[in-house]
Amino acid sequence: MKSPIYIHRYTMHSHTALNAASTRHDHEGALIKVDDGYGCMHPWPELGDVSLDRLLTALERGRTTPTTRSALYCAREDGKARREGRSLFDGLEVPLSNATLPLCEKAFDQAIAAGFTIAKVKVGRDPEAEAKFIMEQSDRFPTLRWRLDFNAVLGRGGVEQFLKSLSPECRQRIDFIEDPCVYESESWNELYTRYGIPLAVDRDVENAESGVNVVILKPAVNVVKPMLEKAHMESWRVVFTSYLDHPLGQCFAAWRAAQSAKAFPGMIDACGLMTHGLFEPNAFIDRMGPVTPEFTPPGGTGLGFDDLLEKLPWKRLI
Repeated sequence: MKSPIYIHRYTMHSHTALNAASTRHDHEGALIKVDDGYGCMHPWPELGDVSLDRLLTALERGRTTPTTRSALYCAREDGKARREGRSLFDGLEVPLSNATLPLCEKAFDQAIAAGFTIAKVKVGRDPEAEAKFIMEQSDRFPTLRWRLDFNAVLGRGGVEQFLKSLSPECRQRIDFIEDPCVYESESWNELYTRYGIPLAVDRDVENAESGVNVVILKPAVNVVKPMLEKAHMESWRVVFTSYLDHPLGQCFAAWRAAQSAKAFPGMIDACGLMTHGLFEPNAFIDRMGPVTPEFTPPGGTGLGFDDLLEKLPWKRLI
């Protein structure tokens, strides 16, 4: 007999819009509870994910998606650790992270003061203003490395125009460009040949072939092991990131990054795991502590948050 599944729907509120494909500030998701373990489902319909209501309906009917499969896997591993009275982070070291920032001067001041050396920003909504801001901050912080995530909203021509509007000095400080346009090996190879800036694939990571220098892995939706093996064969850099989701999902991504760093020494690059500062505070976000390059687990068994999870109102789904 299958274990019952309980859910807790939540809404998190971001300080700003979180990517070029979305303007909303309210972000719905659901935590799941299976036996003693917990997982997180936090879809992004703007980026092609199935909506939360449809995810829950499918799960109720016994059908799974990448999002629900990852959440169920998380709950299984989390529950096993909780029953054994241990943290999933025991014996592991979480890689350092970049700062994931809005285009706001105050946010950059705070990130530099916190010790970040790499900034990731979402671009493509207002290219002219974004390029101007990036050059200004690059001049202020000349040792800062940049990761630009276009979410494939501009197309190749728009990306080239964006890059041309940056100064040569600024372009040299770009660590990589993420999803500059829809992945297509020939087009990406030409972009890399022309500008020499590494290209990172996120949304179409499973189909990545040539033209890719970096793969972005999101444990919330990606099956990690085969992608790690492929990245190892192709000598790709690997960056783990959260799904801009609930702190429980953020901790799941950090745990998978730490596991992978231990299994593949030297292959996991600075990650994007410190994303809770993008949202208005709540009890879970407060438990994550200050936003710094170092990830500190929230404490407790499994992925943590023992007392907070126990207090939530859970509703039986199945």
